[in-house]
Amino acid sequence: MGTSGAYSGSGGKDGKAVRDTITDYLDGLSGADGPGPDGERPPLDAAALQRVVNLIRPRTASGGGDGPGGGGAVGSGTGSRSGGGPHRTAASSARTAGRAAAAAYAYSTGDAATLQRLGLDYSELRSLGDEFEVLRRIVDMACSTPDSTIEDHEQRRVAADVAEWVMEQQRDGYLPPLDEMVRQTIAVIIAETLLVETGDLVNNHDHADIAERDIRDAAEVIASQADLSVDGATEDEISRAVEAGLERIRGIIGGSS
Repeated sequence: MGTSGAYSGSGGKDGKAVRDTITDYLDGLSGADGPGPDGERPPLDAAALQRVVNLIRPRTASGGGDGPGGGGAVGSGTGSRSGGGPHRTAASSARTAGRAAAAAYAYSTGDAATLQRLGLDYSELRSLGDEFEVLRRIVDMACSTPDSTIEDHEQRRVAADVAEWVMEQQRDGYLPPLDEMVRQTIAVIIAETLLVETGDLVNNHDHADIAERDIRDAAEVIASQADLSVDGATEDEISRAVEAGLERIRGIIGGSS
């Protein structure tokens, strides 16, 4: 859950606003009798958290190879648009998550050609007989860099969560429409950013599991604001749709682009 206590969150107004909102929510969650049923818990205002999108930097004007299909990787610098913190970008987050989503979707639909293009073999994955191992291979494929920085760890969590969600839907007999899968991917990116930015607050709380669930629910509300257009199920098409969705939310909340 979240991240280690070594990182205390991005600086700047956006990082502070998000952390203040979570702090107030957690204070309410620490009532004398503990949290009650969902309807009796202190509300977590998704609108007050949506500034987290400003901590996911937009694509630079020059592009720089940092988008879907590009070769650029997120650096390990500590700067961010709103202050110190992970060097996360919408383009890089979308690219990694898009590859994981496309692979999980291809595996669920038996699309061997897409898996082959991504460097995975459908027959080999099927022969494993272990969904966890399939998930591990998808994540390793989607995340080309080692888990050595905060943003690497964050992207691996996103890739795993997205791929697992797609595979769970298929296991339950439901193949989500592409726009639903993209919206869920955006929600996971936002949720993991929130959990990383507030990890020291959430992880040390007595009701950390409840707080994480409420943060993920709030992320889904934020993601629901984006009008989506998904052209297809390839990794580039999904990545472009995810990045565009993040930028639409940034426009709604008034973040710079």
